[in-house]
Amino acid sequence: MKQPPVKLHWITRCVEVHNFHVAQLKEESNWTVEKTAKALNRSVGSVSEDLLVASWLRTHEKQLKRFKCMKDALEFVRLRKKEMHSKELEL
Repeated sequence: MKQPPVKLHWITRCVEVHNFHVAQLKEESNWTVEKTAKALNRSVGSVSEDLLVASWLRTHEKQLKRFKCMKDALEFVRLRKKEMHSKELEL
């Protein structure tokens, strides 16, 4: 019996999308998120989310690895960004 395709763990997918996007940027300086989305047959929003989480993995890997799904990781990142923005406005 044929097995269904294996879904990439959300962290692995974020890193792979980031690596692909960066590799394309190195080859073509005007590469965009839209071009990455088209090349991967994904929506611009989902690629943007993957790139956002991948960028946060560099500094918050331990916290992000606690989450079992992308939705929860995005919620964490967005909350942290909002907190950081609020602190900047207080200064």
